[in-house]
Amino acid sequence: MSSRPIIGLNMSMDVVDKYEKIGLLVPVSYVDAVAAAGGVPLCIPPCADKAIMRRALHLLDGIVFIGGDDYRPEHYGGHPQPEDELMMERRDRFDLELAKWVLEKTELPVLGICGGHQLLSIALGGALIQDIRTEWDPSEGHELFPHSSKERSEAQGVDYRHPVILARDTFISRVLGTPHDEMLMVNSTHHQAVHPERLGRFLRASAWSPDGVIEAIEPSDDSLWFRSGRFVLGVQWHPERMQDDEAQRNIFRALITTAKKMISE
Repeated sequence: MSSRPIIGLNMSMDVVDKYEKIGLLVPVSYVDAVAAAGGVPLCIPPCADKAIMRRALHLLDGIVFIGGDDYRPEHYGGHPQPEDELMMERRDRFDLELAKWVLEKTELPVLGICGGHQLLSIALGGALIQDIRTEWDPSEGHELFPHSSKERSEAQGVDYRHPVILARDTFISRVLGTPHDEMLMVNSTHHQAVHPERLGRFLRASAWSPDGVIEAIEPSDDSLWFRSGRFVLGVQWHPERMQDDEAQRNIFRALITTAKKMISE
């Protein structure tokens, strides 16, 4: 068991009962995906004390930033949004501080999923398309996919999938183990996306849906992370919910393999 790397998971906040008590949670699919890949999941609560956050990071061999409600637009100069779309301020502040610290002050392998993928770019100075349906013009010749579950018909439902195009010779393509000419089908539960004209520092897009929405980010070729081979990867879909798919399991396996190497060094 000692050889199993410890993988941190940030946590969502929500009202948990009629007395409006605030609770913390991590969807069990993240926990199961990390454990199945050989890691030990460890949930990191959004503590107000930054010293506690930094102490918790000393326990970790890697980290997964999970999805959730929207990050607040003031972080990247966005326009106001309805409050019911946004996550609680305590988690919002904590996640941003945690992501900045992990990316800039550690060498931990990092995986961002859906909102966590967006967080990686925000933490590095990037911006978001705040509503794909109203703010994004799809690539020429393509219709906009119903990325958000709210935009889908009952027939499309929760099992909706859309294709993703992988750039050649990229980290994400190697991690997935998917040939360039093979269609990757992914789920979709988001209404925001990483902005292609304002990517975070040291990052590049490496996968897209055919309508042009960015589906994966990784270190840019001119970054220190690329040269050092650091595992920094964001995916817009939810691989933890597709664990019956070998390619999606490979994402977590790659994270755990990298974390194991760091333990042995």
